[in-house]
Amino acid sequence: MGIEQICNTITNFFNDVRPPFPQINRILLVCSMIRRPGLSTIYSVSNIVKDLNRLGIPTGPMPDGSSNLTVGAFFASTKEIYRGLKNDVSIQVGTTPGTMQATPAGNATPGMAFGALF
Repeated sequence: MGIEQICNTITNFFNDVRPPFPQINRILLVCSMIRRPGLSTIYSVSNIVKDLNRLGIPTGPMPDGSSNLTVGAFFASTKEIYRGLKNDVSIQVGTTPGTMQATPAGNATPGMAFGALF
């Protein structure tokens, strides 16, 4: 593989990057955040099990009668991911200058902010 082909591969990689998710109105975002229930390991694992069943992957006892450990493995994985999100993640947000405005009555308009998980 030559230098030119390596450069073309890298360039093509960045050309295929997905566009960012469209931004929604900030007031709607803030209002909807209050109604979100939060993460639930059991709820998410039940959705995973439903998807596994739709794909034809058995989640009940194995044909020989032994225990099927698939659901337990997904539960353990999901539980740790959610624990990490709740306890270990650091969320950093930056606001775009000039997008937040305060009024004399003490009200503020939500500004344009972008965040990243670390």
